[in-house]
Amino acid sequence: MSFATIRAVFESNIATAFGAMTPAVPVMFDNVQSEPPPGADSEFVILNLSFPSSVEPIICMEESGIEVIRGSVQVSCYAPRAQGMKRLEEMATVAMATLNTLKTVDATVNACVGAIEGPTTVLAGQDPHGLVVIAAPFTAKG
Repeated sequence: MSFATIRAVFESNIATAFGAMTPAVPVMFDNVQSEPPPGADSEFVILNLSFPSSVEPIICMEESGIEVIRGSVQVSCYAPRAQGMKRLEEMATVAMATLNTLKTVDATVNACVGAIEGPTTVLAGQDPHGLVVIAAPFTAKG
């Protein structure tokens, strides 16, 4: 199991879920896009994964090869300001529902998402976008 394998499970599921919204919402990934999509009035999502505890012991390497990696996932949903909270809350719901589905076993990684925090609303400053953030710890076993 690698960080890339874990990242792929989250990225593919989040991209599929937000792509199915009407209209579809583009998802930006760590170190792929450096800026939001063109146009200050667009919606978009930024998915961040971090691995603050990646030195968990491997359990019975000779017998099972089970490896455990702990991390955190954050889904930041952006929508134009001054248009109410409906769309931001719809996006937050999609993020939460998708993270909950990751509790099933993938072909190579079993990603179990812990307690989801949020949606946390951020509307300060002059940014043309409103923001809601969904975050959760996860454990990946492979």
